[in-house]
Amino acid sequence: MMRHLLPVILLLSFSLQGQLNDLIITEYVDWNPGAGWAIKIYNPTNNSINLSNYYVQVYNGSNSASSSSDQLSGILAAGNSTIISNANNNQASSDFQACFSNQSFNANGVNDDDCIALTLGSGNNFVDMIGLHGTAVKNKVAGVSRALKWSKLVRENGNCTRYTSTDGNSANSWPSSANTNMTGFIVSSPNCLLPGNNYSPYNTGSSTNLSICPGDSILIHSRWEKQVGTYQDTVSMANGCFTINSVNLSYKPSPSANRNYTICSYDSIFLNHQYFPADTSFSFLKSSSASCDSLITISISSDTFNADFDFDYLNEDSSSLGFYYYNPGFNAEWHFGDGRSWFSSDSSITHLFLSPGQYEVTLILSNSRGCRDTITKWVFIPTNDLEVNLILPNVFSPNGDGYNDLFYINEADKIPDLKLTVFNRWGQILVLKTAAPYNWDGKHQGIDCPSGSYFYTVQYQGKELKQHLTLSR
Repeated sequence: MMRHLLPVILLLSFSLQGQLNDLIITEYVDWNPGAGWAIKIYNPTNNSINLSNYYVQVYNGSNSASSSSDQLSGILAAGNSTIISNANNNQASSDFQACFSNQSFNANGVNDDDCIALTLGSGNNFVDMIGLHGTAVKNKVAGVSRALKWSKLVRENGNCTRYTSTDGNSANSWPSSANTNMTGFIVSSPNCLLPGNNYSPYNTGSSTNLSICPGDSILIHSRWEKQVGTYQDTVSMANGCFTINSVNLSYKPSPSANRNYTICSYDSIFLNHQYFPADTSFSFLKSSSASCDSLITISISSDTFNADFDFDYLNEDSSSLGFYYYNPGFNAEWHFGDGRSWFSSDSSITHLFLSPGQYEVTLILSNSRGCRDTITKWVFIPTNDLEVNLILPNVFSPNGDGYNDLFYINEADKIPDLKLTVFNRWGQILVLKTAAPYNWDGKHQGIDCPSGSYFYTVQYQGKELKQHLTLSR
């Protein structure tokens, strides 16, 4: 197989998947009428984080000091989220208090000019925040004015901007003006925050489609690849989020062809540098410099037929025979074993044997492809030497109708030392009698012999008489 190595190198900046440096708030809800709030905190790193180092603090209005501060607990596994709420506050509505949370506190409620902060320690070492610290801003988020009051905010995938990296002007930054639109979140009506994590820190990067011939390979992200599939690579980081580029690798369609061959039985055919017998199939790849290698499927079958013929005696002296075969449209080559041959496409011919005896008759059949098959049978030609003082019958019908059911020779029992022998047409002895009665019931070893031509001989006083006999049921 010729390999088509495509000299394609994707010019992507490759880096190991980095870790986001800390926790991040991905969801927020201020429950109607505003006394209950909840946030969902997500661990985007590859390591578990001990939450006891972190606090959730509420800052009301323009105050720079928190009105409530609660220490978290437990371990947050990599890629997992936890829900924190102030459901222990008795001012929170009952339907809010019925929502699920991993940890709940008796923390202050919030309005649209307050903020909720996640801090490292109990001071103002901010990790992430919903709202703006120290400034009472009724924030516009995703085009919704006063979006922090009685609303739910869900961080958009790929938005990894934390509070510490906002400047009030850049995208996804908490502004100090209610007229500036905050982006990176989706705003909806308040409802319970659900366990689990639907947020992804990955930006959608470029997607490239490539194709190769089966068996070839291509350089993707500094590695030679030959299996179809999607290959992803971390190529950049923006605001703490990864950007993932994808390469979709597929196979080019391979040309294919089916070739069928018919050959004569017992022959073989030379293909693809090898001899193959009949009745087989196989496939191989044919190299091509212009496209993918072609898959060639070969099927070989044999032109099989079986030559056969039958014969019958046409006269009483049994020297003239009719021969028949059952393969119309074939060419027939007859060899009669008496030195004579005959070529004919006729399905029946007649042949006269000039001397008594056994003859090996051969039929060779061939079709239009030149395929051949051969069959050989023996025929028996008796001597025509009838004695006038004996009546030698030539037909009987042992069918049980009471008429001519038994073959016998009149007056034979009056001749001493007479011997009767009955043969089938292949010369097999069916009856041998050396004493009266000289008859035959048409059976051999207790089984009815089929209708057809038979022969018998009568030997006595140094003489041998032969006669053709027809058995008809």
